Amino acid sequence: MKIHRFFFLAGLAIILMVSCNLSEFKLNTFSKITGLNPIVYRPVSTGIYAAKDYAVFPETGFAPVTEDSLNFQPNPIQYPFTGMNFNTVGSDSMWVIIKTINDTPMKYRYWLSYTPGKTMQSPILNAASVNGAGAIVAASTDSIEYKLNSNDVKNLGLATGMDLAITLYKPGTPVIANVLKTSQITFKIGFRAPINLFKLQ
Repeated sequence: MKIHRFFFLAGLAIILMVSCNLSEFKLNTFSKITGLNPIVYRPVSTGIYAAKDYAVFPETGFAPVTEDSLNFQPNPIQYPFTGMNFNTVGSDSMWVIIKTINDTPMKYRYWLSYTPGKTMQSPILNAASVNGAGAIVAASTDSIEYKLNSNDVKNLGLATGMDLAITLYKPGTPVIANVLKTSQITFKIGFRAPINLFKLQ
């Protein structure tokens, strides 16, 4: 009786396998070790910096800003990793993702660094769009990823925080002091990393 039941179940399994399209299950993909590295995303910080709090310039009212460049103060702005634990075990590479929203009428460049480690420097990025009166009508947005190698990742695990430096540059058109004072720039910083599950303990 048990033997007949075994043959019945085996036959049923064969019928089910034949009737299914096994290619849909991508069994070959699942069996590859290289395909078992999930991508992990981790946000770190979001900072909104008002120009009136970080950019120092003497002009007021509707006077044009005369400085060609302005460094945000304090320089750099510190991002402590307070309450965060960066466990880099299982990750041989990583990308730092920096998304910015520039609501100021000036171009800008930033430097993000950690010690011990490296400095990530952006090119000069666009100013917000302004109308004929110099008022802001649309922010400029950018998203840049910086790759960290295995040594950079190791140093990140030892770091206690990050430093952010920002410099504003005149865009070639007049910048009104009041418009700059009431504008802001936003930074969203995060990490993207493939994890090797076989290195986790």
